[in-house]
Amino acid sequence: MKESIHIQNFGPLRDVRIDDIKPLTVLIGDSASGKSTIMKVIAFMRYMYKKGNVRAYLKKANIDAPPIRSQPFFKDELEPMVSLDTEIAYTVHMDSGLIYTVEYNPNENRLTVDYNSVNEDLVFFKESYVSETRSIIPLWSLRGARFPGTNLGYYFNETFRDFSEATDRIKEQALDYIGMKMEVKTEPTRKHFLISSKDGSNKYFELENTSSGIQTSAPLITIMRYFAHEFSFTNAFRRSVLDQLSDEDISQFRPEVNLKDLKKYVHLYIEEPELSLDPKTQCLFINDLIREAFYRGDNKRPDDGRQLGLMFATHSPYILNHLNVLLKASYYEKARESYPYINPDEIAVYRLHNGVVHSLMATDNLSGHTVIDTIDLSDTMEDIFNAYDSINK
Repeated sequence: MKESIHIQNFGPLRDVRIDDIKPLTVLIGDSASGKSTIMKVIAFMRYMYKKGNVRAYLKKANIDAPPIRSQPFFKDELEPMVSLDTEIAYTVHMDSGLIYTVEYNPNENRLTVDYNSVNEDLVFFKESYVSETRSIIPLWSLRGARFPGTNLGYYFNETFRDFSEATDRIKEQALDYIGMKMEVKTEPTRKHFLISSKDGSNKYFELENTSSGIQTSAPLITIMRYFAHEFSFTNAFRRSVLDQLSDEDISQFRPEVNLKDLKKYVHLYIEEPELSLDPKTQCLFINDLIREAFYRGDNKRPDDGRQLGLMFATHSPYILNHLNVLLKASYYEKARESYPYINPDEIAVYRLHNGVVHSLMATDNLSGHTVIDTIDLSDTMEDIFNAYDSINK
């Protein structure tokens, strides 16, 4: 399966074209350049594609499914970005050779979803958006998930819901990147997230009393592990399909495809994985995220064959340079045993500038290996040095 996206005239995005959305897609660029906007648009289009697949599944099961409802099209801050010139096209090229599309046309204020999938092309998607406001999770949970009169927005609510579901299942989460762990203790009115060293040599601290780096990273790695291992596609499928059927529908329900035969994908979108982490810990944290998402080392894929896709927006040159280490490790057998390596065909990195994306993927002239071109990412440090050097007594 190959996915592509084309976004024109949507907020800060002038003409964004990604012809092959890779399992690991990284976006870097200036603040307010539109990195998060790209992720939110892709998440929405994939969600609508899933709805189209659910409708196709029901249609093939002898159920007259209701039309796809897609309004409001965009959540929170995205809605004002739509203009009369906005065009968005999400395309899926399946191994069968067939092509499916989800398109937005502002002139008709209409979203067109292609849902006539053949059986072998049916897929089931789960989208999870991890907001940069995840640092509020510990305090939000402490208050019983209620701040009177406070609206933190759709994307934070989605992040909090995923963390809540994750910690219903996961009672101990390793935080290997800092040599610690998080234990979950549940009371009738709230959960306690207790942070301690992995060997238990120090006392526990409540998550809300730990450093900001732990408060932002512990929920993220827990959500990642949940979707990599604990998330139930059976329950999600039931909510999306079976719970929508009336008693009369149930009596007529004749599925042509079993759930176990559907291709299953989880897509995670992360705003700034480096939040409040020092450079060394950023690299260790990326190791843990890649290890979970791509089932490296002794991290085994569940029997349902789920595949994870990871997309994140970052400002960190340390992360991009470390991804080069993980890329290089894929070329050497001994290194693959030590690093959560990334295969060249699994990754794409884009720099967003003036509403357009530019690929940073390149080929090393000496080795012929695929690399990320990070040379321009040192420009700011060079500017700082030049400014320092230019000051005279």
